[in-house]
Amino acid sequence: MREAIGLALRGRGLVEPNPRVGALALQGGQVVGRGWHARYGGKHAEVAAIEDAASRAAKVDCVVVTLEPCSSELGTNGKKTPPCTKRLLAAGVRQVIFGAEDPDPRHAGQARKVLEGAGLEVRGGVLADDCAEMNQPFRRWLSLDRPWTIAKYAMSLDGKTATRSGESRWISGEDSRARGHAMRASVDGVVVGFRTAEIDDPELSLRLAEGVQPLRILIDPLLELETGKKLIAQAAEIPSLIIHRDSVPAERSKLLAAKQVQLLPIAGIGDRGLDLPAAWRELRRRGLRRIMVEGGGGLIDQLCRADCLDQLLVFIAPRLIGSSQAPSPMAGLGYAQLEGAPRLSEMHWQECGDDLALGAFFLDSL
Repeated sequence: MREAIGLALRGRGLVEPNPRVGALALQGGQVVGRGWHARYGGKHAEVAAIEDAASRAAKVDCVVVTLEPCSSELGTNGKKTPPCTKRLLAAGVRQVIFGAEDPDPRHAGQARKVLEGAGLEVRGGVLADDCAEMNQPFRRWLSLDRPWTIAKYAMSLDGKTATRSGESRWISGEDSRARGHAMRASVDGVVVGFRTAEIDDPELSLRLAEGVQPLRILIDPLLELETGKKLIAQAAEIPSLIIHRDSVPAERSKLLAAKQVQLLPIAGIGDRGLDLPAAWRELRRRGLRRIMVEGGGGLIDQLCRADCLDQLLVFIAPRLIGSSQAPSPMAGLGYAQLEGAPRLSEMHWQECGDDLALGAFFLDSL
């Protein structure tokens, strides 16, 4: 089970809000296959371990897995894969040993019923605390009524996301940009604020990765973005949604709707603000489970203070930019006192070309 935990942690930063899971396939007490949940929406650990064993022509009689196998059907609550209980039965497994029970009360204990009902020997609770501890992000997800939200940005070693003149292409290297696009391919929506769209005119496409194009989402409270910008001009080919104040003139909304831009009116706050938690709840209601915010600093600040961020992915480039006028990843009001500033958990990092890819999670509210 400890080896399975180590396998599960290989998916950290890549699978959330889904649980991190590792599995071993055994034949006669010997490990013949290993697997882990490697990416969001990808094959589950049990299936990966069984397939690894099959590549060696091994016949699996036991599976050790860190989390109770899933038993819900494809499509249930956004589920992207068939139930692992069926795959275990189809593989002829006779014994299943798992660590933690599924923390989702809708599914907890169901796998044992299914498997034991089919005549398998099932043992649970092996290193259960250790297996549960590594899935704090999953438990956070179960408490949310909005999409799991990742903030992603690139910055210099001195914490700048652009020069004082606004130049930001490219702070990070090719490897980092490719990984960023791969993350785009794994989310349901990619979000930017008005200033980022105005200055950078991003396309937010999957130029460097394969996958399904996510919905492009713009936070533009007053519907100010010029119609020639890519998020609007390409809306007929690449779906775009603009979240705006519900008080903007109807003429502007009609103009954008004619360009096939989707619109989401939300109550305003102050002179230019939006009720972002309400907007995020509506995104979840529309079926978006996992989204990524790619700037700018003001939007990331607002989402952070509204407790609408769950995960951070930062590419740190080995260069210095300097200047007090150069932008940083978080702008806006920020925090006046350290006591109120969120402290992130589970910080992890790895080299990404010449850059450093650093990840962390917002778990303080658990």
